[in-house]
Formats: sequence, C-alpha cells, structure tokens
Amino acid sequence: LLCVFAVSFLVLTFDVFGEQKPKEVLDISFVVRGKTSDSWASMRQGAEQAASEMNVNLSFITLTEENDAQEQVGLFDREVINGADAILVSAADSEAMIDPVREAQREIPVICVESKVYDDSFTSYISADNYAMGRRLADELIEQGYVRKNIAVVTYENDCDNINRRKEGLMDTLSRTNNAVSFWTLKNDGTKGIRQLQELLNQEPVDTIVALDLSILELAAQMIDDNELETVLFGIGATGKVAYYVEQGVISATIVQNDFANGYLGV
Repeated sequence: LLCVFAVSFLVLTFDVFGEQKPKEVLDISFVVRGKTSDSWASMRQGAEQAASEMNVNLSFITLTEENDAQEQVGLFDREVINGADAILVSAADSEAMIDPVREAQREIPVICVESKVYDDSFTSYISADNYAMGRRLADELIEQGYVRKNIAVVTYENDCDNINRRKEGLMDTLSRTNNAVSFWTLKNDGTKGIRQLQELLNQEPVDTIVALDLSILELAAQMIDDNELETVLFGIGATGKVAYYVEQGVISATIVQNDFANGYLGV
C-alpha cells in the first residue's frame, strides 16, 4: 500500500506541475528604418503572424522620419536596456548600427531584416537578394527601350546596405548601355522630399527617374502625377499607392520583394 501511494503521489505531482507550467513568453522588438506607413504593413503582418504562432510579445517600432539613423540607434539601445529577449532591426545606416549591434549581441540575439549591418562577423540576416533586384530593374528599363536616356537614380543620404546593393546591381547592368546616369540624394521625405525632387529635376532635367527605396518611389510618383510631368518612373517596392500609380501609368515598372516573408522569418 505504501508503494502504491508513493507511485500515485509521484504521478500526480508530475501531471500537475507538467501540465500547468506556463509557456515562456519572449519579448521581441522589431526596429525598422522607416516611419509608420503602408510600406511596412506587410512586413509587420508577417512578424505578427509568426509572433502569434510562437508565443512572442512583439513590439514593432517605427521612426518619425525615414532612415533617421540617430533616432534608430536611440530606439535600439532603449529596447536593449528595457530587457528585450531579442531584437530585429532593419538598419537605416549600416555603418552607424555596427557598435550598437555588437554591444547588444553580447547579451541577446540580434537579427538583421531587409537591410544589414556592415560587420563581417555578423551573419544573421534575412532579405531578398537586393543586388538581383537592382539588376532586374535595369533589365526592365532596357527591355522597354531605355538605352540612350538621361536617368536619375534617387536614394536617401544614409549608408543603407540594401539600397547600396540595389544600386550596384542596377549600375552593373546599365553601365553596358549608352544611358547618362546621375545620382540624386534626398535628405527628407514627405512634402519636403517632393520639393527637393522638384528642385533637382528643375536643375537637371532627365527623361527617367529610378527610385531604389519604396518611400522615394511614392514621392516621385506623386510629384509626377501632381505636376502632370512626362518623366518616366521605375522603382522597387509595392503598396496600394504604388499599385494605383502603376494603373495610372505614372510608374512604368516596379520590382517587388516578399515583405511578409521577411517579417515572418525574422521572428
């Protein structure tokens, strides 16, 4: 009887504590390089889908201005101090994020999504092939007959790895054509960004604009549409607004990556 009682007690104890032990909830922060907009909606949906499946408390953190490296470093450091179990980051400036990421990795996992950090020892990176996207965009220009045009390639001023890789792919292909290529750099987004684009276009008229960042693609499309310009526009990225401008013929072609998968696989 004593043995039966002992065995029964052990079985009951393991059942109670085994079944009622709560699952561990992980706190993961996702610090992106842009502000709240449709451009990050798909990536956020992917991250939240994975979070719901894996018992994760996800904090999706955006900036107040596109690609504001200083603000991103501050937000990244804040999440580390606040005790995040892991951090996903899309680097606004791949050089500026090196030290913060190295420091954080001593304590927690850090995963780069879409845009990585310039560090040879850093291998946790999830993204579409940005170089291939740039080459595919250049192929599309050539297929549509743009081989002897004046082309402006527009980016933001920060050193963002994914944009640089897209530019490399684009130029490796366009260098074999007779196009004259200029490089324009924007400091701002929104209304100020549109004004900057208009000033650049007035100073240096071009036939074609190539936008290697989604937010720039939207700005350029709005500028062309509002002013009824004949400037041809190519770019990378997809939102409802981009789809509208493609339908209206303002955007000639856009290359699309799977943002949902980037967010999902990151988590």
